[in-house]
Amino acid sequence: MPAATPAPNGIEDGRTPVSEAPFAEDSAQGAADVVQTYYALLGEQKYGQAYRLWDAGAAGMDAPAFAASFDRYSEYHATIGVPGRIDSGAGQRYVNVPVRVQGRLKRGAQPFEMRGSVTLHRTADIDGATAEQRRWRIRSTDIKPRPGEAAPAPQPSEENRSMARYRCMDGSRLVARFDRDRVTVSRGGKQIASLREERVASGIRYTTKGYELRGKGDDMTFTAPGLPPIACRIIR
Repeated sequence: MPAATPAPNGIEDGRTPVSEAPFAEDSAQGAADVVQTYYALLGEQKYGQAYRLWDAGAAGMDAPAFAASFDRYSEYHATIGVPGRIDSGAGQRYVNVPVRVQGRLKRGAQPFEMRGSVTLHRTADIDGATAEQRRWRIRSTDIKPRPGEAAPAPQPSEENRSMARYRCMDGSRLVARFDRDRVTVSRGGKQIASLREERVASGIRYTTKGYELRGKGDDMTFTAPGLPPIACRIIR
C-alpha cells in the first residue's frame, strides 16, 4: 500500500507540505514526522507499531480493536501538512498537524477522502520526565469525511460524538468525550479512564476496571476504583 508522503502542493488550505529539512525531535517538525510515520505504518498494515505512537490510553481502544478498525480498507494513505505552532503550558506541549487521508474501501473498491488534524502531546524537558514522556505522541484526531464525500463507514450519531463538561460535588470538573460505544473521562487535561458502554433500561452507563459513569439528563455519577461515587452535573 502507498505510504504517507508529502504532497508537492501541500494540503488543500494552501500551506506548504511537511518539510524534509533537518529538524529536532522535540520541534513541531518532529511532531509532523511522527504523524507521517504513523500514517505510513497504517498504510503498511503495521497497526501495532502505529498504535504505540498514541499517548497511553488516548486511542480509546485496545490494540486489537484499533487494528480491527482498519479492516474495512484496501488502501489507506495520507498527505501531511505543515504543523502549527507549539502550545505550551504547565510543563506540557501540544501541536496540531493537518492531514488529508485517502484510499479505498474493500467493499466495492469505493474511494474515500477525509481531512482534519492530528493533535500531538509531549512533556517538556522538566525534572522527572522520562525519555518516552518527552517524545511526541498522538493525543487525538478530528479526521472527518470531506464535504460531499461518502463516509468510509457509517458514522456515529451526534449524540455519540459529543463532549460534555461536568461540575462535581467534590469541587472537581470532569470532561467526558463520547465516541460510539465508549467514553473517555479526563480531569485537568489528563485522561482518567476510557470506559465501554453497557446497555441499561434508562440513561447511560459506562464501565471498565472499577470505573463507572452513570448518567441521565444533566446529572452524572462517576466512580473510581476504591472510592465512593461522586455526583456531578453538566455545565451549560
